[in-house]
Amino acid sequence: MHNRPSTTFTRQLQELRASLPPEAPDPLIDPPPDAFLHLWECAKVAGIGMRDLLVVRQPLDFRAAGAYSIEDHDIWVWYAPDAPEEQALRTLLHELAHAQCPPQLPYASFEEEWEEERATWKRAIALAHAWEMGHLFSEEIVAGLLEEVEACLQQRLAASAILGSTDTERTERALKQLWLEANVRGWAGELLHDVLTGANTDPGLLMEVLTFDRCMLHACWELVHELEDDPDPDILFGPLSRLGEGSLLANAVEMLRRTLTSCARQEEVLRTRLATLSWQVVTLGTMSYERSRQVVQDEVSLQEAIALVNQLCFEAHGYALRMNWQCFDELFSKQEQVTHPARLYCLHLFFTPWTEVLTEITPWIDPEMLPDCQKRLPRAVWFLFPRGVDTTLLEVAWQLFLLSWIRCAEISYEGSLSTPVNPLQDRREAQRAPSPEDSESGNGSTMGGTA
Repeated sequence: MHNRPSTTFTRQLQELRASLPPEAPDPLIDPPPDAFLHLWECAKVAGIGMRDLLVVRQPLDFRAAGAYSIEDHDIWVWYAPDAPEEQALRTLLHELAHAQCPPQLPYASFEEEWEEERATWKRAIALAHAWEMGHLFSEEIVAGLLEEVEACLQQRLAASAILGSTDTERTERALKQLWLEANVRGWAGELLHDVLTGANTDPGLLMEVLTFDRCMLHACWELVHELEDDPDPDILFGPLSRLGEGSLLANAVEMLRRTLTSCARQEEVLRTRLATLSWQVVTLGTMSYERSRQVVQDEVSLQEAIALVNQLCFEAHGYALRMNWQCFDELFSKQEQVTHPARLYCLHLFFTPWTEVLTEITPWIDPEMLPDCQKRLPRAVWFLFPRGVDTTLLEVAWQLFLLSWIRCAEISYEGSLSTPVNPLQDRREAQRAPSPEDSESGNGSTMGGTA
């Protein structure tokens, strides 16, 4: 007789077991308590399609009380020993209501998803009354459940705006990361909700949220840092290092929030616009890479710059990323030194197919799970803040955005960069070798380090 393949929930249960100390009780409550078995039998009689019920002492997923698998037809429910049984039974009824009428995925919008959740709770209440369990849903309980559904919707809309993308799966991962970081800070759930939705307008708290770890939204990085309590002083060069806690910093935080929200609202427009971005193939010594430039001089161009970084990282499916930033506090031409020099941020992205990075664990991975990726050239983007205009707020907002990548990025402060020509000049040659002037500038060995 063939064993049944492992399902999503049983794999999660195995992972949970592996994470617990040997003396811990098994997280699976087997057999489930009688009240759960009663509802399960009622569902079978009603013809609802299910396979296995897992009642567990610890949740299988972060901030979830239960789930129904459309693919496997399994249900898990969290029943904590110190929690009322009625609470877990309501969760089971909710998941049975999902099994009774499985949702059509993917959802077209967050609003559609959470309207479906409202409808699911209504079906769960109907099932409870049909199975003589109507006492589980008092008017007060129902009102609280519907309020929670609305709160979940608002949190996802807010997380989407902070992420700068309307992608539902990516937003869920972003929200999960925001909750994890809030827990580490000791924030109550209400505080994160209020900061996300704008009920709490404290700029310091908003800055913590806006600079959440965006690296977690890409599956594989070649380099991951253990973050210290205080960021490297080199990261806080330029305007950000001088603003302190004053009103200018608060204005920059608000500008970043506003810009990210615009990125989400105009995601498709920005995607189309950035698809036409010109990339030059450049060869320096033995290295070839693709290079492009962005001039950041107003909120519209800041929006494009942020959207470009998001696209390059979030859409590198199947590649392990390595990210380097070179930050130049002063940028000027040898022929044209100016009082207020431009600033330059060089982003270097290296793409390595997963199959090359994950060779050590390949025996435990189904190769079909990994996308078939071809080798591709690294990319370098010059983000230039022009001279002669006050770009302080723009640059601080940009630096705050950079801070959200520091766990997986190498960020170096290079001080001044002198180039043989005006770095803002639009040069369209497809390829060139480094010149003697490049070597004299001291950056001939770095991608994007010369103009």
